[in-house]
Amino acid sequence: MNPDSTPQGVVAGSIPLFAGHPSFDLLPVDALQRVIAAAWQGRGVARFLNYGDEQGSPQLIEFLVERLNRREDLDISRENLMIIGGSTGGVGMITQRLTAPGDAILVDAPSYRDALHIFRDHRLEMRAAPIDDGGIIVAELERNLVELAAKGKTPRFYYVVPNFQNPSGIVMAVERRRDVIELSRQYGFAIVEDDVYSDLRFEGALPPSFYELANGENVFRLGTFSKTLAPGLRIGWLIASEERITGFVESGLLRMGGGANPFSAAVVADYCRSGAWEKHVHWLRGQYRRRRDIALAALESCMPPRVEWTRPAGGYFIWLRLPPSAPVDALEACAKEQGVYFASGKGFFVNPEDGAHHLRLSFSFLPVAELQAGVEILGKLIARMTG
Repeated sequence: MNPDSTPQGVVAGSIPLFAGHPSFDLLPVDALQRVIAAAWQGRGVARFLNYGDEQGSPQLIEFLVERLNRREDLDISRENLMIIGGSTGGVGMITQRLTAPGDAILVDAPSYRDALHIFRDHRLEMRAAPIDDGGIIVAELERNLVELAAKGKTPRFYYVVPNFQNPSGIVMAVERRRDVIELSRQYGFAIVEDDVYSDLRFEGALPPSFYELANGENVFRLGTFSKTLAPGLRIGWLIASEERITGFVESGLLRMGGGANPFSAAVVADYCRSGAWEKHVHWLRGQYRRRRDIALAALESCMPPRVEWTRPAGGYFIWLRLPPSAPVDALEACAKEQGVYFASGKGFFVNPEDGAHHLRLSFSFLPVAELQAGVEILGKLIARMTG
């Protein structure tokens, strides 16, 4: 691997199977350079270097509203969407707006680890329910709701990555989405739908979004350009009811600082409106599908018996379950000695020990040869640990 492209905190020349972001060779650098140059030379450049509209770039909002309505048969207007600083910024903004320290929220087990960090920062009580290949186990989610109700508590929201989940790669079944919506209406909690991987679908069809199934009722849906364009641009979007969007737009934070990244948003708007983004996403699906297939083939050929893994139909990640004789801490230490880094399952659970025999592999970042080599090294290490 090129030392200039090694993730932070990892020794150059190592194999970072943990890196959940786009491969550098898949970023549309030349196309973005042309768009940036054109924007820089345009008459309106001074406007993009100033504070932006609190709701975000009007041109980008218009593009996203039209695309979402066309592709998903939604019926949203520009009042239902705002531009945000990536989906992580959106999770933080929603959490700040909806919760106070000590409030309860609902999450999956496992769930996106950086979201769990945000919730811990806000000192929230996280109640986790396990998932299987179909997503959240609804009976376990309801058990948490009953226990909270017995204490006189109502969770503020349920946080979920419904499509090609980080870390497991699974897609939540439509029946379970409907069941969760019914519980949200019964118990009065919101749904925060972190839908950042849906454009990276390799096969099959995706169920309707929580937002569509609930007709937008008490659902916050997040999207981002980080996975399909460039994370460094820090541009995403939030879809919610007009009332909720107005509340965010009129918040003190945006009134003081203006909208998210006006210059980046202007560049992204121009890139998208040219048709280049749709073509790039189509090309990316093929690139990531190939890497997914190679990673799965390597797992099939290299892993010893009793190691299990998911087979995602999109996204970035494969989730592994290790045998009892191969704790993830010991595997992590041995792998680092051989220059292989992965994401320990412990970081994806409210109770870290629930992930003591799990790990996440990312196939999005590495060149094919290094992806295969990393899986092969892990397979040999696990075989040695399991005898």
